[in-house]
Amino acid sequence: MIHDPLTDLDGFSWEKVIAVVGALGSGKSEWLLNLANAFLKREEAVTVADVDIINPYFCIREVSSLLKKMGLSVILPFKGTQWSDLPSISPEVDRAFDAPGKLLIDIGGDPRGAMALTQFAPRMEQAGYNLLAIVNAYRPQTSTVEGIEAMIRSIERVSGLTVSALISNSHMMSETTLDEVMQGYETARTAAEKMGLPILFVGVPANAMEEAQHRFEGRKVNLWPVSRYILLPWERGGM
Repeated sequence: MIHDPLTDLDGFSWEKVIAVVGALGSGKSEWLLNLANAFLKREEAVTVADVDIINPYFCIREVSSLLKKMGLSVILPFKGTQWSDLPSISPEVDRAFDAPGKLLIDIGGDPRGAMALTQFAPRMEQAGYNLLAIVNAYRPQTSTVEGIEAMIRSIERVSGLTVSALISNSHMMSETTLDEVMQGYETARTAAEKMGLPILFVGVPANAMEEAQHRFEGRKVNLWPVSRYILLPWERGGM
């Protein structure tokens, strides 16, 4: 029987709406797509909405064709604004709150990106939501416990929403080692304990999952082999 990573999370329950927040470069979009794929495997209807108003690159609009082939419903900014500095959020996002299944919202990095959630906050509260903070301890803003807490509190103030849990996603792109994953987890864990929040998952390079299980043995953590969907230009064969 294939293990469902979305279960056995110590009382944590998945709501209708799931949004991810965090610093630029933390891996928010990748985590959103990993979660979306996990819900698809449950045979749930899944809509992903791109409301990233900060960076038109390294977000789900780059891989929208792939996502549709996977079976996801995809909502992108208006055509003509998708690659601009000020993309226009589609009104389809609001309608998606009434559609069946899960709605996963991809927003821009840092508190400034969380501003896109303010218009949806009332609908999210009505429908039920999980706001997940993705923490990469190797980004300058979240390299310390104090930095992590400051970022999360600022995002909460800007969005008017409350972070439900953290996901430790400490990485150095393709150079990531398990030592870095473990050190980053300790920083995220300390911050989570200070704020009274759970850590849902610890992201691990997919090719290092077996070794990670040995390294984390005896610790009560949920390891997640992170699949990458959004590639860098040189990884796609670009410049």
